[in-house]
Amino acid sequence: MFLSISLYFIFLFLIWWAFCGYLYVIYLLSLFKGEDKNASASMVKSYPFISILVPCYNEENLVEQKVDNLKQINYPKDKFEVYFLDGLSSDTTYDKLTKLIKDSSNMKVLQTNCKGKINQINFILPTLKSDIVLNTDMDAIMEPDTVQELIKEFEKDTDIYVVGAYVAPQNCINMEKHYWETQNLQRVLESKIYSASAVMAPCYAFKRELLSKFPEDCVADDIYISYLANSLQKKTKYCDTTIVYETRCPNTIETLIQHKFRKANAYIMELLRFSYLLPKMSNKWKIIYTTKMLQILFIPWILVFFALSSISFLLSNPGTVKIAIFAFMFLLISFVLAHYFVEKGRKQLEKSKYEKRSSIAVFLLTTLVLFFAGITYPFFSQTSNYKKI
Repeated sequence: MFLSISLYFIFLFLIWWAFCGYLYVIYLLSLFKGEDKNASASMVKSYPFISILVPCYNEENLVEQKVDNLKQINYPKDKFEVYFLDGLSSDTTYDKLTKLIKDSSNMKVLQTNCKGKINQINFILPTLKSDIVLNTDMDAIMEPDTVQELIKEFEKDTDIYVVGAYVAPQNCINMEKHYWETQNLQRVLESKIYSASAVMAPCYAFKRELLSKFPEDCVADDIYISYLANSLQKKTKYCDTTIVYETRCPNTIETLIQHKFRKANAYIMELLRFSYLLPKMSNKWKIIYTTKMLQILFIPWILVFFALSSISFLLSNPGTVKIAIFAFMFLLISFVLAHYFVEKGRKQLEKSKYEKRSSIAVFLLTTLVLFFAGITYPFFSQTSNYKKI
């Protein structure tokens, strides 16, 4: 009985930490973090040369808005170059791009003769001589000052090697908006106290010296680049002074589940890829890394065992019934408090019109998706060449 009760409380603590405790800690630590003196600087101190990479495949409907968006970048034209990396498009993407950028000397469209985002990026990455590389998707619309805001983050600390823009989805169902807002809040808080766990694929930048190529089996380039920098005792920042809108997002429950399953599978792949570096990680990153491992890989299974144990306790003697009731009340209060922190944090970010959303549906859906992603991981594989939403 002692062993079963001990395991039960271990499960209780792990569930609390994964869903509530970690959020409490980073939220409270961020309150004691002093304001960055350089946060309000209006201009960057220097203008490093930047290579902007835009992988594309059959994106004819997005070409005009992307080219127009990149032409509005508020950054010296002689300090950045844009490469549209066409991956054997079968529509008019290449022709449209060629026509629209013919008068832009710092923009080029290249036929990479390979499919998949990672292969397209790797096609050009080894040849770049720039100081900073910025990856952005065709469906990502950047604010004019986005590049400058990302560069300002690099200038704050020489240990910062990856900077991601604050990304907000458009034209999607409310569950997706809630999920993004919660994840964005967590990354912003992580950035304030140490280093963000990840950046988002629609728009992020990294120091060219960080890597020569992405691994060929990489699917989530945004997760890989973040974990690479953090595992090498460098830092990743999630920039909340600018916003990038992702225009292609799940707008039905079916597409949302498919999208989350694919992302969860890719996330697990990158988590496990860096596990061998755990002894060499900084202490702060070890805490973040193991927490992500718990949240993504282990917590769905722990929830199952905890639920079965609770049922067993409720059906046993009065002493174990009291333990199960205490556990449920403790988690209920913790979840309510965590929800309060999330709602307060979302209001403070003010990146979009604040709307109250139910977190219960998001919690249940993401937990279910993570569970199936975890049990099918050994049997399901994917590449960066996948069907878009």
